[in-house]
Amino acid sequence: MGISESVLYTHFETKRGLFEAAVQRNTDQRLAELQERFTSIPNLAPVECIELMAEATILACAEGECNAALMAWALMETPEFAVEVYRFEIGSAAAIWDAEIAKRFAGSAVRSRLAVHLAPYAVHACMSFGFWLAALRHQPATAAAHARQYAGGLADATRTVLGLQAESLGRADCDASVG
Repeated sequence: MGISESVLYTHFETKRGLFEAAVQRNTDQRLAELQERFTSIPNLAPVECIELMAEATILACAEGECNAALMAWALMETPEFAVEVYRFEIGSAAAIWDAEIAKRFAGSAVRSRLAVHLAPYAVHACMSFGFWLAALRHQPATAAAHARQYAGGLADATRTVLGLQAESLGRADCDASVG
């Protein structure tokens, strides 16, 4: 890097401190990329919206400048640090999902069904799958193809979650939530 070891130790007391700072920076970049991907999703019906959110979450982990391999290393090599890293990133991604669902489906019964019965599962599943694709070193094109297929499965799960409420939620409520 062209930096002397003494300069590094001025900013980071230990190699572990440097590693933890790199992992935190990596996580922050990935979460910012996820947020940016969400802002590019147009207003759609709930199923299509969740499908695109799932795809965006997978791809934020599998491609881009955020090195998911560093995250995998952190989770495998530093178990005591891994719990904190995992909770922070999953919790932050879940908060981004919750905010997006609240914004897109405010005032609709769809919102609570998605937030309670789908989003927690979707965040964990999409991030795990995205990190798996990254660990397998998929290139952007193959990662995108796998992400689309996986997101299609989550669209099916969304249909099931929304179908469970058919008696209490009229079709007009689902249609009204699109805007």
